Amino acid sequence: MEPSDIAKRSAGNFAIFAACAFVLWFWAALINWLAQLVRLSTPDHLTNVATAIAQSSTLEAIISIWLLTAAIAIAFPAIWRPLSTTTMLMFDVGYGVLGALTGFGLAIGLFGGGWRIFLWAIVYSAVIAGGYMLVRKFLPLSEMRSYGNGRWILAAVLFLASPLILLWG
Repeated sequence: MEPSDIAKRSAGNFAIFAACAFVLWFWAALINWLAQLVRLSTPDHLTNVATAIAQSSTLEAIISIWLLTAAIAIAFPAIWRPLSTTTMLMFDVGYGVLGALTGFGLAIGLFGGGWRIFLWAIVYSAVIAGGYMLVRKFLPLSEMRSYGNGRWILAAVLFLASPLILLWG
């Protein structure tokens, strides 16, 4: 599959998940409002949900897993072939989750719950997209296949960065 096809598919997944999460948040807000009318919910219930989502480590975990997977794939290209379907699925689902978190973050921000999750989802999404393009540009598949030295440096950087993002991201 061509890099442009992967980028289009990932962007599509991101947009679909973001839109669905955005609509879901408004749907949940409407249901919460109705539940408040019959005393089955409180006004701060939705705010508490927003706070829980904003304090989640999901973003850091997704980025950490991607970095470690990329490091292994770059360091050991022979492993990449059997893992390519799994890795592609993980990338699609992960980018979809980032899209969903972006959609939730946008809705949470509009409801006054803060913009933290939206901003971090956007930043991480941009970093991943930019990183993918830079790796494709400066580490072509020919270098990967010839086991060039540049891939070891990149793999080491990604390997070291993955736990740091998880712990302090």
